[in-house]
Amino acid sequence: MNIELTSGKDLSIPEMLTERIEQKLAKVEARLGKKITFRVRFEKEGVNQLSCHIHFSSSRHDFDAKATEDEVVKAADQAISKIERQVRKLQDKQSSRGGATIRETVDVEEPVETDL
Repeated sequence: MNIELTSGKDLSIPEMLTERIEQKLAKVEARLGKKITFRVRFEKEGVNQLSCHIHFSSSRHDFDAKATEDEVVKAADQAISKIERQVRKLQDKQSSRGGATIRETVDVEEPVETDL
């Protein structure tokens, strides 16, 4: 998993928040079953508002979420929960239609068994 973490001017991201984001996005990546590059951006909006914007692309789908709160941790948690909701909705939609799920559409090479 790769995370491109950027922050706006005069905004620092605590190490605790970086680890928390990595843990939660690792769960999303595991659910999709594919190595993903996440782009996470933090910015100040107004005097007391901070926003967190998360974007990544998976097989044939783009996921994008933005949350604005008065605390960085709250904004990050809300954005991650929006991403989780989008992934869950897509997987439920694909499985209810009888089509292949995201995990099944990922191009992963299966190991070849050899007889010794």
